Amino acid sequence: MRVPSNQFVFQGIIFLVLLLITAWRLISAISTDQPTQFPQKPIQIVVPYLAGGGTDTFARILQKSLNREGSLGEEFVVTNKDGGSATIGSRQVKDAPPDGYQLLCHHEGIIATQLAGVVDYGPEAFRPIAQTGSIVLLMVVRADSEYRNLNDLLQAAQKNPNSIRVGANQGSPAYFICKQLLGEYPGADFNFISAGGAKRYTYLLGGKLEAGIFSLAEYVSFRNSNDTPATDNILAIGNFGDKRHPTIPEVATSTEQNLKTRAENAYYIWAPKDTPDHIADILARTFQDTLQSPEVNQELKKLSIDPTFRSGEDLRKHLAVRVEAFQRLSVDAKTELPNFPLWIIGIVATLLITVLVFDSKISVASETPAPSNKLHLKQASILGATCLAILIAYVAALQFKIPFGIATPLSIFLMGLSISKAKRKQLLILGIIGLGFSLTLEIVFTQLFSVALP
Repeated sequence: MRVPSNQFVFQGIIFLVLLLITAWRLISAISTDQPTQFPQKPIQIVVPYLAGGGTDTFARILQKSLNREGSLGEEFVVTNKDGGSATIGSRQVKDAPPDGYQLLCHHEGIIATQLAGVVDYGPEAFRPIAQTGSIVLLMVVRADSEYRNLNDLLQAAQKNPNSIRVGANQGSPAYFICKQLLGEYPGADFNFISAGGAKRYTYLLGGKLEAGIFSLAEYVSFRNSNDTPATDNILAIGNFGDKRHPTIPEVATSTEQNLKTRAENAYYIWAPKDTPDHIADILARTFQDTLQSPEVNQELKKLSIDPTFRSGEDLRKHLAVRVEAFQRLSVDAKTELPNFPLWIIGIVATLLITVLVFDSKISVASETPAPSNKLHLKQASILGATCLAILIAYVAALQFKIPFGIATPLSIFLMGLSISKAKRKQLLILGIIGLGFSLTLEIVFTQLFSVALP
């Protein structure tokens, strides 16, 4: 009986270890088994924006109260996952185990990004835990701006389309508000610049933006005293609420400026979709208690955030109404953003067709090719076509929700199999390469670059 070589045994051990790690990560990602007692470890609140913005400030006010009261016996930790119009943070929570330990603090941008085609998921992909606050939205300029009201801004955008730089992430509520405004001035258009709250403020002061949509909480936080030089301060020129807010009574509403555009926003706490009822109920009661805290109410009042609470069926009905409202004012945003996965598949398919056409032209143009050259060319073409076909299948698999940890090592294995011509002695090393490469990529993207993988 033939004894396996030491090299083969070593490769087998490595493959087994990698396979076990991959299986463990996949099982933990999809497991729905819940502990009998919740919570048993710290709870993470993911804010999909940079620190310092309105959402981050709001989440940290709640966090401070939650930890001070300590009713659950575990700490709440706020983590900022900025990027992708807030979709990196939202996708992380969407794909997290439904055990209540990862929550998302996000506003109605979660509705807007889906309608704008930025992502293919919306509120239906989450378990809504609670509405925790209502937000007033404002159009803001630098204090020395020539635009003193909304009509000034829109007239300039109509006279010189795309010349007015406005801070509004594509697919955000701010983006939809701007689209509504532009619809009231035919031919007007903004040059949209993606920037979160703190960055939007910096861009305004630095002259990289002419205007931006801010929450009232952000505006109160960022605005300096009236004796500050105008070049170092900001000014609200429009309130999109139903009435003037007592915190800034001098700022006229959009209705008072003879515009039809009105908008509201709210903060919500979201959990992964399959979070069990008993955990959702515990979390909802905890946030409700926190919003009743005098300290929280005092801090929210300073930021002009109304501590509005909804949960359960009341919250689901409210979200259904808000989704319908966004759908009415979506301004066909889906047609403005490219379908990136479809583009990738199309490009790869084009490359595949090009390889086959190029191969046929070479064969026709060659009068007396050597048999070995013809054979080599044919084999290279088949190999190229096979690898491209595997790549197309890989991209398609990710779009059909096949986990990254399965699709990536399998596609690498199949490509390697094609290149090695299915030699048995290379199968094990191909498996090691596939698993090792996908695990490395996952660590690099999720931990180093904070990119949420499918």
